[in-house]
Amino acid sequence: MRTHSRRVWPLFAADALTAALAFFVFDGAIAGVLSFVAWLGLLGCVIYSLAGERVQDGCGGVAGGTGF
Repeated sequence: MRTHSRRVWPLFAADALTAALAFFVFDGAIAGVLSFVAWLGLLGCVIYSLAGERVQDGCGGVAGGTGF
């Protein structure tokens, strides 16, 4: 369980805007670089939003587990 809340929707919105610019506005190598930056931004947003979560899925082993 997370001990404090995070507001990640502005980060996801900025990442969606970057991806939309790369897809609809820019062309060529600039669009490719901007798409790669958007992809890295998406990974960063996901890692930031899940940081500090305690895994309690019951799978055990590598997947986490509850420790029962």
